[in-house]
Amino acid sequence: MREEWAIRVRNHDRDFTGEIDDEHDLEIHARHLAAGSWKIAVAAGTPSAELLDTGEGISFEVDGRVVFSGPITHITDETGTQDAGTTNPTGAGTITATGACDTTGFRRVIYPSHLAPITPKGVKHPTDRETIRGPAETVISTVLSRHAGPAALRTRRHPGLTVPVSQGRGPRLASAERFTDLHEHLFAVANGAGVGWRILQHATELVFEYYEPRDLTSDVAFGVELGNVSSYTYELTPPEVTHLVYGCGGEGKDRLLFEYSRTSPLFPNLRLEEFVDQRDLAEKPESEDDDQWRPPDEATRQLADERFAEAAGTQTVAFELLGTEGIQWGRDVDLGDRVTFLTDRGPVQDVIREVVYRRTPDHGQTITPIVGDPIHIPKVYRALRRLRQDVDRLQAA
Repeated sequence: MREEWAIRVRNHDRDFTGEIDDEHDLEIHARHLAAGSWKIAVAAGTPSAELLDTGEGISFEVDGRVVFSGPITHITDETGTQDAGTTNPTGAGTITATGACDTTGFRRVIYPSHLAPITPKGVKHPTDRETIRGPAETVISTVLSRHAGPAALRTRRHPGLTVPVSQGRGPRLASAERFTDLHEHLFAVANGAGVGWRILQHATELVFEYYEPRDLTSDVAFGVELGNVSSYTYELTPPEVTHLVYGCGGEGKDRLLFEYSRTSPLFPNLRLEEFVDQRDLAEKPESEDDDQWRPPDEATRQLADERFAEAAGTQTVAFELLGTEGIQWGRDVDLGDRVTFLTDRGPVQDVIREVVYRRTPDHGQTITPIVGDPIHIPKVYRALRRLRQDVDRLQAA
């Protein structure tokens, strides 16, 4: 069954100015609790090129349902002379627009007090941090609203962002951050609670949406032999480390050493060791009033858990979906759902973390869900993100 796709272009007021249906290449990456992206290439000198040149962003619909929207962040104009005499007087040309998703189309940090501005003259906030407790939907939407939405300082509000009243869904939890990246924190909160959230354009508003992924491993299976997949790619990557040694406090033989192990079930016989210098973690507090001291066993355990989670072995399955009456994308299965995929190596049960929508004149339109670990984050970016998180943790103390 072929879905009806629509690409609508918006202006700076988020009004729609037209649709594109003659692109050379369309590629949209929608991701569960991560930054999405998109790319559209059209012929230069066409109405579609004019729409992108003057537009601010796009909305992508499947069968009338908005599944992705986001701003334009970059436009490339490629022109050649080999086909002079075409509708482009200087020769053949292509306009390529790329962009982000509306979920991560802005960046904020979490202020200690969301109503207190920070100015060049210097200020002190009235509180160390704001603690928000409640159902997951309430906590996530409240933090978002206070730092980028309607409840934020006027200068910090993201244009068009609307946060509906919470329905109180999800497990109870708490948030008490300061100077943390807003998206990284709310993605982590949602991931820990087993829920999801995103921002999509509806009419002229950018609307916060909360959703609850489903465990469909017993109900939904994909595989070539099942007739709902045309092809797939399976990738297996070993862990970066399986044994961590932390050296705390002191010098030489006075160092306090901790070792933590986490072998990978995908590579059970692999041992990869890594030493981490944590001499800043003292064995004992410097004084009775040292409220910053943490027991080194507790601190290193947390650091090890974070490092193991980041460096774990991965398995990923990307498959081209064949729509059937029994299983349709967006109706029976969607981003964030946990499903079963049958490979030649055995079944893989994991979360659908990404879906790629692609359309070209030669191959038509395809939907490619990606099950398993994210494949769009290179190791160097993960390392930089970890470094930034470590710096943020120190700065926020």
